[in-house]
Amino acid sequence: RGGGGGGGGTTEFCNATTANSGWSCGGAVQTAAGRIYFEMQYCSRRSCTWYGYVCSGTVATDSTSGRSIIITAAHCVYDDVNGLFARNVLFIPDQDGTSGTSTDSNCGNDPMGCWTTSFGVIDKNWADRGWPNNIPWDYAYYVVSDTGAHAGTAVSSDALDVTAGSLPVDFTTPSTGSPAHALGYSYQDDPNFMYTVDTLATSGSSNWWLANSGLTGGSSGGPWVQPMNTTSGSGPIISVNSWGYDGSPGMAGPKLSGTSANCLFTKAKATTFFTAGDGYEGIVVDPSTC
Repeated sequence: RGGGGGGGGTTEFCNATTANSGWSCGGAVQTAAGRIYFEMQYCSRRSCTWYGYVCSGTVATDSTSGRSIIITAAHCVYDDVNGLFARNVLFIPDQDGTSGTSTDSNCGNDPMGCWTTSFGVIDKNWADRGWPNNIPWDYAYYVVSDTGAHAGTAVSSDALDVTAGSLPVDFTTPSTGSPAHALGYSYQDDPNFMYTVDTLATSGSSNWWLANSGLTGGSSGGPWVQPMNTTSGSGPIISVNSWGYDGSPGMAGPKLSGTSANCLFTKAKATTFFTAGDGYEGIVVDPSTC
């Protein structure tokens, strides 16, 4: 089926507890969040091949010029098994409004087209520790140039954050026991923008937890917003979709407060643009240098 399109919902409905519903309240999150399509390398005994994968992400308010920054999950940026960054990365804001039927690389069938990223930014602990020991660091950023990165549907500005808008990232501790919205593009519901509203809890010492979330693969990297103003579809990002258990509800998100997430954001804002070969388009940040 085609994208559902934003708008048309009521603020009361979009604040009601739900495990997995299509977002219908539009607003800032509708345009700032999007699908991330990328390729990562898989190696067999005989050869290595690049395969396509999907995640979600959100344009973050960065107060810089010349670039836009997308917050997402580290596993959507860097393959900790092969030690390589993703390649051929496309960000498709508001994919929910596509005239296509599913995720594709046709930037002409999406409301704002799509943007090519320049490089990713991850924590060294994500690269070095391996799953599941690295899950506390499952946050990352993509940096997009404000010139030359856009393709497809004509827009008034090639700057991603100008055209799609953005949401602020909050690096302070959120409120457990209060509702939080988690949103993203689960592949099982492709190309629709889905969301959860659930009570924010914890999973161990390193993760936030939404026990009843029905978001699944493909939603990784999508924003957790608390509090959500459903009238404007806006609010601060407090985490991103990270992982869940197969066959049961629940979604975990890394803590952005008291971690290197703010440092990585600073690096994403300040690092000079560079070119590199496939698998090396990114920087690994040692938190001891923060």
